[in-house]
Amino acid sequence: MLSVACVCSESPGVRRMLASTAKLTGLVRYVESHDPHAMWRRLAMSLEEPRPDVVLLYHDNAQALALLDRIRSTPDIETLPVVVITPETTASDVIRAMERDADDYLLTPVIPQVLANRIVAVIGRRRNPSPFEQMLAAGKKALKVRDYSLAQELFERALAVRPEAASALYYLGLVAELSGRPDEAREHYAQAAKFRMNLRAQERLCALLMRNGDYSTMRPIVDNLYRYVPIPPEWLAASGLSTLSEGRIEEAVKYLHQSHRAWVTGIDKRQGYPPMEGLSRAIQQFPTHPRLRDLCLSIVLEFEKTRRLTDRLSFQECAALGAVAAHVSRWSEARTFLVKALDKAPDDQAKRMVHQRLAVIYQRAGVGRLAKEHAQIGREIQDGCV
Repeated sequence: MLSVACVCSESPGVRRMLASTAKLTGLVRYVESHDPHAMWRRLAMSLEEPRPDVVLLYHDNAQALALLDRIRSTPDIETLPVVVITPETTASDVIRAMERDADDYLLTPVIPQVLANRIVAVIGRRRNPSPFEQMLAAGKKALKVRDYSLAQELFERALAVRPEAASALYYLGLVAELSGRPDEAREHYAQAAKFRMNLRAQERLCALLMRNGDYSTMRPIVDNLYRYVPIPPEWLAASGLSTLSEGRIEEAVKYLHQSHRAWVTGIDKRQGYPPMEGLSRAIQQFPTHPRLRDLCLSIVLEFEKTRRLTDRLSFQECAALGAVAAHVSRWSEARTFLVKALDKAPDDQAKRMVHQRLAVIYQRAGVGRLAKEHAQIGREIQDGCV
């Protein structure tokens, strides 16, 4: 019988459900219940409490996988058995959990006897790892201390035991990438990506292809990743540029819209606006395409609704989005972008250009007085620069 099992979820109701189910298995003397933050403190900071025999982690938001990542990257607890329980029947949550080295997964509703069987199995695997698992674990330890030659040897031996093991192929690719051998890394990642939908390998492969500017090869991998995990807006924007160069405007609009959404909702709030180049090129090549105009309009309106987004734009991006707004005859929004560009202008030449554009915007909007004022300011700046 196990001494301690920990159940973890943001929801108190879910924690009560998992605790009751764990007790009904008859395997556990004591069940603890924590939210992800309390669970991390319990595992990593409490030296007095005994380490749990197993963690039942309910995957109901991003915090659950973040906790799993922290467990697997912390030496004292990295081998702790973790069973992920998810309410979703889609493949995405299962794949995300298994890619982060969860020991097993279950879909709700959880039957106590099934849970008992899974717990026994995962603890058995952890206590008596196979030769493949032993070599893989040793390779990971060598990788952490940057002993790349030993790590490569161990991962190659693991691969010899299981020739189609996606995890061994992935780690061989990672060793090659960290050792400065990108072509070899790309080959290993590509092989790993073919087996069991190894998303980590696909992500690393995309990063290499992006670095090399091979956007067309990257595109189908981006399509697959987008279904399962959040991906950088730069990858989606690059896919849009790739399809645009082939004249496929419908697909380009799709990628540019996805890139915009990924940028807006991204947790890192990165500076720069990846879809900008693709939008500008698309407007030049297909100025009257209805779906492109709809996309431009939706982007302009979102920036107008959430003004703080413009704080993340550069001078060039503010000016370019002003042109996008003008393209769909949104004069007020075009003025907003250009005024923001004026605040970010790096020199007098840039300010002159913005005033000239503002003059055109006000002229088209039928505000002749302001058009003349900005045109005059632009001339004065030009005279002063000469």
